[in-house]
Amino acid sequence: MNILARVAFFIATVALVVSVGFSHAAEMLYVDHPLANRVWDMNNADFIEESELMSGLNKLDVLLLGEVHDNLLHHELQRKFLKARIDSGAQPALMMEQIDAVNQIALDEALSGNDREVKIEAVNKLISFNDWELYSPLLEVAIDNQLPVIASNIPSRELRPVIWGGYDAYDADKLKYLAVEEVWNENRQAFLASNMGGAHCGQLRKELRVGLTRSQRLKDALMVDSAISSIPRGIVAIVGSSHARRDIGLPLYFSAREPDARIVSIGFVEVSPEKVNPYAYTGSATGEVPFDYVWFTPRMVRKNPCAEIIKVAEEKSVEPVSSPSGEVEE
Repeated sequence: MNILARVAFFIATVALVVSVGFSHAAEMLYVDHPLANRVWDMNNADFIEESELMSGLNKLDVLLLGEVHDNLLHHELQRKFLKARIDSGAQPALMMEQIDAVNQIALDEALSGNDREVKIEAVNKLISFNDWELYSPLLEVAIDNQLPVIASNIPSRELRPVIWGGYDAYDADKLKYLAVEEVWNENRQAFLASNMGGAHCGQLRKELRVGLTRSQRLKDALMVDSAISSIPRGIVAIVGSSHARRDIGLPLYFSAREPDARIVSIGFVEVSPEKVNPYAYTGSATGEVPFDYVWFTPRMVRKNPCAEIIKVAEEKSVEPVSSPSGEVEE
């Protein structure tokens, strides 16, 4: 990339950081990273401009926007994509991993009111994530444009039986209907299981790691089930990055249930200082691309979530199962 192009990307990155507020700008790392605010087209192995990406999203059935949950820039970009879909004339359903599916009736009731502020307050109370304020702006866009909102999160308590009892603890006909086994293979299983240990700081026993892979697969299938009927109007899905992956996540189940659905997955990926080549971020379970596009962003300042867990394990002489990779999260 020439100097002028680098300057342009740096300015764009700074503008994006500033867009989330000066109070949060200090929370961003590696703003001047050479990949920050660049978009990598994984199918064509090349960088593309934001305008080219946006223009190609007009005829979609499902747009998956995979986030790191606490990254403020990722939420700002999600809002930009949702508004772009609306500006193109679409009226997609907003699929939210952050609201439990069991609260769909309460969500519909909250959205049916006439007072905007009352609706916003009622909907915010249904967000199951602690940092609910990060998602309120997305819901405000949905409310202002009268979009339906899909509550798609499956709480861990509902998945617990398959963690410990396997799929024998779940309805066999429902598993077949959801295509849980149909889309899976040994490579996907090995990839998800190995990375599941990293997402839990390397402290998972083997049997628990296998159980959690079962629960994540079922969760993805059930999330798709909550949204599948909205494909005719279009869907914009706000989900964690692992759920947006083509090789192990929601696209597998959308495609199994609706083979003709036009699906695009975008992963918002935080840069690392030692990784300046986009290929360093593109590990895959099967060789297929994990995302259609990767949008690189600065990294949030955060404490190491594994430090205290590993310290306790070391004090108890517990041998970690694997080193933290951060590639897959629940």
